[in-house]
Amino acid sequence: MTILHLRHIPGSRSVRILWLLEEVGCDYRLEIMKEDRSLYDVLCPVARVPALRDGEVTMHETGAMTEWICETRSPHLGRSPDSAGRAGWLDWLHFGETLLTHVIAARFRNPVPSPTASSSDEMIRLEHGFDLLEDWLGESNWLLSDFSGVDCHVGYSLWIASQVMELDPYPVLQAFLTRCSTRKAFQRASLLTGGTWK
Repeated sequence: MTILHLRHIPGSRSVRILWLLEEVGCDYRLEIMKEDRSLYDVLCPVARVPALRDGEVTMHETGAMTEWICETRSPHLGRSPDSAGRAGWLDWLHFGETLLTHVIAARFRNPVPSPTASSSDEMIRLEHGFDLLEDWLGESNWLLSDFSGVDCHVGYSLWIASQVMELDPYPVLQAFLTRCSTRKAFQRASLLTGGTWK
């Protein structure tokens, strides 16, 4: 197999992929992009970061990267198209991006409380996402029966949320984040980019 090449900005969505690569344990080349950007700019980069290259294949969406890596390097962290858990795996994969979108909308687009309905609606959507996740994780340590690539995907979104807002009302989500951050692969990935993920 070819060696994967990940272009990464610390703190950006590519955290998901760096963490996943450490979980898989496959060979990869890491290119750290040291750009001075605000957190919002890092979340929405314009310089085609993140990027994952696998031979002639290049991807820029972390959901697609997660699927690709699991399918080509670590099937046990994904769910094959013919498996019973495939629909749930895909649902949580895309939920991770939806949750992050709600975090950005609620926290960054309206950093100062506004009397407009849209700001309130954005917070309500985010709270509904947290509630759904909290209810689901109340019965399990991980989103599926065992740790999988979707835990990296959703775990990153919660990590970003914890950097910009209080998660005290959600003890189950805090416990999930603790389980994520104490995984050896997460810690190795954190050390590769300066140990800044807490």
